[in-house]
Amino acid sequence: GSGVPYLYLTDLEISVQDLEINSNASLTVSLAQTPYCKKHRYDPQNPLCAHIIFCGGIVKVNDSEADIAKKALFSRHPEMEGWPKDHNWFFAKFNITNIWVLDYFGGLKIVTPEEYYSIKP
Repeated sequence: GSGVPYLYLTDLEISVQDLEINSNASLTVSLAQTPYCKKHRYDPQNPLCAHIIFCGGIVKVNDSEADIAKKALFSRHPEMEGWPKDHNWFFAKFNITNIWVLDYFGGLKIVTPEEYYSIKP
């Protein structure tokens, strides 16, 4: 993928209503979500069980980018396409402004959005 975190949201969720007032958000992903930490016997709170914190803002995407978001999300999560239509789902993206990596003792490492987006999968 492109590295852009796309979302499929509904205004029926209270957190989405909050985002309409203040779009700032953070997203944390961790190796604890994979077999890696268990395999290495790392507690999920151990910095060696790395996690990344993305900070930025959530914004609705325009129609042309909605096609990209739809393809990205529905190809990985096909059941989304069948979710109730009366929920008025819409596509959004996470505009990343800061990235922090915690993967060892001694503090965070900072990755710029430019560095993040320059990596080829």
